[in-house]
Amino acid sequence: MDHRIKNLFALASGLVALSVRSATTAQDLAHTVGQRLGALARAHSLTLAASPRDNMVQSVMLRALISTIVSPYDGKTDAGGPRIIVAGVDIPVIGETVTSLALLLNEFATNAAKYGALSVPAGHIKIAISESPERVWLTWKECSGPRIDRAADHEGFGSVLSRMTVTQQLGGEISRDWLPDGLCIRLSVDRARLVGAPSPISA
Repeated sequence: MDHRIKNLFALASGLVALSVRSATTAQDLAHTVGQRLGALARAHSLTLAASPRDNMVQSVMLRALISTIVSPYDGKTDAGGPRIIVAGVDIPVIGETVTSLALLLNEFATNAAKYGALSVPAGHIKIAISESPERVWLTWKECSGPRIDRAADHEGFGSVLSRMTVTQQLGGEISRDWLPDGLCIRLSVDRARLVGAPSPISA
């Protein structure tokens, strides 16, 4: 417990320090940090739901984690379709990596709400998950958003956080395609780091 609490304090301090880089006002900083801590709190609540008396690390199903993090942005497009569609396999994610994925997904959703598909009434997002015995792939595809004419000029906080999280904590790679219809993000991560140990491919 002492170890986990120290890790949480370190994570919170790191979030504040990194958020300062992109904040323009004190109010902006408070809002950004609050959103990110809220995402972590929602993800943490999932790890406690299975068995509050069990001291072992709890696992969360990946699709449940995605749905929890993007729920503040979910709804209907102006045409009546779903804002966010999640498809593909479902796998358990151990508590140690839930926090990393929660931050990552929260950054994707926040950027989509500010600049991407979720910033316009017709925009929507397709999230696809697939796997092999060694890897898990997640594709985040934004559709019907503001037209993109070129890639971003510099690497902002979200890109830095995403790259560090994927490479250092998830043993994977991340790529971005700035398509005219919307941003497409592709993740490839080490399956063993997500589930805690190798296991058969889901049916």
